[in-house]
Amino acid sequence: MNAQIRMALAGLVILLLAFGSGVYHANTQQQGIGQIEGITLFQQGIAVDDFAFIDQHGKHVTQASFKPGWRLVFFGYTYCPDICPTTLADLNRIWKKLSPAAQDNLQIVFVSVDPERDTPASLAPYLAYFNPEFKAMTGNVTALERLAEQINGFYARVDREDGLAYLMDHSANLMLVDEHWQYRGYIEPPFRRDALVSAFEKLAVTAKQH
Repeated sequence: MNAQIRMALAGLVILLLAFGSGVYHANTQQQGIGQIEGITLFQQGIAVDDFAFIDQHGKHVTQASFKPGWRLVFFGYTYCPDICPTTLADLNRIWKKLSPAAQDNLQIVFVSVDPERDTPASLAPYLAYFNPEFKAMTGNVTALERLAEQINGFYARVDREDGLAYLMDHSANLMLVDEHWQYRGYIEPPFRRDALVSAFEKLAVTAKQH
């Protein structure tokens, strides 16, 4: 390969990288988000199919059941020994630091990956312990599978010997979904509380402007 060809290819790579960066910036700016510290944002939202669950109070839940604003979706279960209680405690601390406007613009959604055991009777006191404003969804295996597939949630049953109760392996990320139920990004642990408080405040301001 001669020098001219190498220079041409290098120029093409630089051009493509610059174009990709421009598309990302333009897309996120058009949708009113921009780049937010602490959140990995997608270039384009991914549509989420409607669903039918029940919440911790035994009420039917579809996408239309949610108030306007952003949703932070977390997959977990009440028998979880570590990740779930730690994450919910972190989210509660973050929630308490938010302004009323930011709280009104954000819904924390706990999706049970263990609908066999996570009934409203067990979910209601569990979530109330962390924050009664948080919302749970359970009771529909098919809807769970589809939702997890669409917003990149992972879960799997782990059976144990000696008669011990089974566990559920599951993803620890928080999934960011907008009010139109478009999957817009995710947050990886460890969760930086101050950064996320700032991020959710920024999302609230963006929502108010639009």
